[in-house]
Amino acid sequence: MKKCIIAISSVNHAIRSEKFLSSNGIKSKIVKLQPNLTKKGCAYGLELNCKDLPAAISFLDNAGIPYSEILR
Repeated sequence: MKKCIIAISSVNHAIRSEKFLSSNGIKSKIVKLQPNLTKKGCAYGLELNCKDLPAAISFLDNAGIPYSEILR
């Protein structure tokens, strides 16, 4: 199972995103990122199964929850 990471700038947004995705049936976990892994230096990310990525992005966009980039 391949994992993808949605990079998020703050721990508060990461916690909110994890809870929101979980309530919509998508399992994810918060991971700490090295700042040099992302263009904006995001410190947190949500790790999830890559097959769930399109749905997760759609849910986050519709809810207005910000994220910066996707790491594969």
